[in-house]
Amino acid sequence: SETVTSRDATITFPGVGEYNGLMVLNQGTECADTAEIYVNVYPSIEADYVFDYDTCIAGPVQFEDFSSTGAGAIRRWDWQFGDGGVDNAEDPSYRYSEPGVRLVSLTVEDDNQCTDVITKRVVWQPVPSLIIVEPTTFIGCKPAQIFFNNLSNPIDSTYAIDWDFGDGGTSNDISPTHVFEEEGVYDIKIDITTPIGCFTTKTFRDWIRVLPSPEAGFTYTPEEPSIFNREISFQDESEDGIGWLWNFGDLGISFDRNPTFEFPDTGLYKVDLVVTNETSCTDTFTQFIDIKPLVTLHMPTAFTPNNDGMNDVFFGAGYYDGITSYEFKIFNRWGQQVFSSDDPEIGWNGRLNNSGEESPTGVYVYTTEYRGPRGEPYALKGHVTLVR
Repeated sequence: SETVTSRDATITFPGVGEYNGLMVLNQGTECADTAEIYVNVYPSIEADYVFDYDTCIAGPVQFEDFSSTGAGAIRRWDWQFGDGGVDNAEDPSYRYSEPGVRLVSLTVEDDNQCTDVITKRVVWQPVPSLIIVEPTTFIGCKPAQIFFNNLSNPIDSTYAIDWDFGDGGTSNDISPTHVFEEEGVYDIKIDITTPIGCFTTKTFRDWIRVLPSPEAGFTYTPEEPSIFNREISFQDESEDGIGWLWNFGDLGISFDRNPTFEFPDTGLYKVDLVVTNETSCTDTFTQFIDIKPLVTLHMPTAFTPNNDGMNDVFFGAGYYDGITSYEFKIFNRWGQQVFSSDDPEIGWNGRLNNSGEESPTGVYVYTTEYRGPRGEPYALKGHVTLVR
């Protein structure tokens, strides 16, 4: 036996068994009291398990309990599979939905309500049992852009994926997008390697068929249309086309191969040509037609300001709607300015600033500077003869 006289006691028992003790307070006094102590030391319990599975096949993992206890039997198993899944069976079978490295814990309890827990690392990274890719087949026109949706399972970003699209193109994405630039029939091959080296491959024979497409194109005349020449002749320059759709926006459409179209006003117009071939494939070609707002201004070489109503005023003639700025000046032979105007409708009547004394017969110099509707600059300079 062991006697302890301190307030708190720590006792090491020699082994499994039942032990009795006595606690005495205030021993030898009238206030003494005693309490009996009963201690049961149970045999130890040790949690353990093993697991088995084919590392490269996407099947279930078989777990087997190897726990032990020195007395009674194990009555409870609590499995935690590391992905949220649980089980209370003694030897469960569990299939993961996603690949990965899991920490699997087993907690056991025996008849004496003693418990123990063990955690082990389970690597589940098999190859997919079936490689599934959408679309299952494809027929389209070149250039054909295809999204390959890899639905194979299990698979994640830790896997090495190698695609061969049969046209020289490759990808390492799980679900790639690829553009087939040329017509033809293509085999698609996919290799899958897991992080632990498991490998599978599949080739989809004649899976992609890319049809030929026409090549749309057109020219037009005149090459520099303007407000004075708004009727445009379009010439189809497409290859392998059997159908034509010309789209002039809100202004209309045409199914002629070489249509003629008159635009209503100046501006930048979008023209689309959609060409269809024998396989119903299409191609679109777009050009912008610029109907320019031309400004024309011509200056006469002489005028006669004699008030006979004919050729009395010197100013420019032509088409100048939309002019954004205008400066017209006249100088005599000594370089003195005799007239100026900022309005193309107001010309020189032969008098100093149109209200002073009459200028004599002779040759005068004029300059005209103006800007068109789009701000483009123009300049004219020349001589005019005043005849009285």
